[in-house]
Amino acid sequence: MSWIQTHLILPFTQPDRCAGLAGRLRSIRKFERMQEKAQRAEQQARLQRLLQHAYDTVPYYRNQFDEAGFRPSKARVDRPLPLPVLTREQLLTAPATLLSSSFQTEDLRPAASSGMTGAPIRFHRDAEAVRDKIALKLHFDSWAGFRPGQTVMRLWGASTSLTRESNWRWRTFETVFMRQLPHGQAVVPAEVMERWRWRLEKHRPRVLYGRATILAAFAEYLQERGTRYRPRTIITTAEVLSDANRKLLTAAFKSEPYDFYGSRDVGMIAAECSEHEGLHYHPWGSFVEFEPVGESPDGTLYRLLVTDLLNYGQPFIRYDTGDCVTLTEQSCSCGRWFPMAGKIVGRLAGGTVYANGVPVPGVRLDPNVAATDSPLLPLRAPWKSRSRKMNPRMAGAMQRGVLIA
Repeated sequence: MSWIQTHLILPFTQPDRCAGLAGRLRSIRKFERMQEKAQRAEQQARLQRLLQHAYDTVPYYRNQFDEAGFRPSKARVDRPLPLPVLTREQLLTAPATLLSSSFQTEDLRPAASSGMTGAPIRFHRDAEAVRDKIALKLHFDSWAGFRPGQTVMRLWGASTSLTRESNWRWRTFETVFMRQLPHGQAVVPAEVMERWRWRLEKHRPRVLYGRATILAAFAEYLQERGTRYRPRTIITTAEVLSDANRKLLTAAFKSEPYDFYGSRDVGMIAAECSEHEGLHYHPWGSFVEFEPVGESPDGTLYRLLVTDLLNYGQPFIRYDTGDCVTLTEQSCSCGRWFPMAGKIVGRLAGGTVYANGVPVPGVRLDPNVAATDSPLLPLRAPWKSRSRKMNPRMAGAMQRGVLIA
């Protein structure tokens, strides 16, 4: 089924997003079969090529490079780039200055961040970048044993993430051809949880995929109500997977979850392998730098800076994702040398719970209020909710998470 999806269904039904998908997946697999020295050399060549393109076609970067006295040929993957950090504020105030002159604006693919952690950031990607990012995401899926065409139930808990699914043609394509069961909901009352449980039992998906806190809340609901079916693979993303929620998901589904990291602006760039020892940042798609910013109970915190090696339409060089991570000193048992984060601490925002017990994922909070391991203050709605109260244990699943995308 996977071969049919990657060679026929996806390229022919979504040529704008999936043209040449099979070849792109082969390129990533070929890269992973290379020796470490060759992989580092390939990443460095890709980095220098992206930087040269930015210098030649983006006046903003030309000025930055000239002021720093830096040339793309000097870039090395074993040292930080001597360039200023690209911030989200710059993308908000002057995004057009970062567009490459080698592309017509109408030929670029517009996109935007969700806006759940602040004002939405609007940006562009070239068509090849879109296709490469989809291939990399599918490759990460394969690390978790998830292949295109296998049944998957997606729980996002935010209707804004499902805009395309409002089109009946898209819903038909996803459910019939891709065997995906997307479910979005702005809030998650018990009635919705029960509907999800019914669909889980009816469709018996192989994969459960979604926001970490939403999946944790669903797992806690299933522990209370019981279930006759458990998916074989659990994939969490979009939010920090806390230790408590990881244990909860493992206990509920008898399978340790795979944690993926990405965002709307840089795409999916890191994932756990089957060893579950940390998140691997894939050098095929990005060059990451870890800038120390302080200490925490889990060790030194590093600000994550990403240079996107795939997007030539609007290059992101040393982009500050706003996320903090801890690093692990030991190498992963899988044998990959890829940069690896021990834990993603995330941003200071988290799932919020209304006073009636209904959790709302992804509400931005003041940094003085939100904390990774501290319960969040409940928001009291100015109206009387008609929703059933959710068990406090389900609210706790939301409180244990921290939003990162």
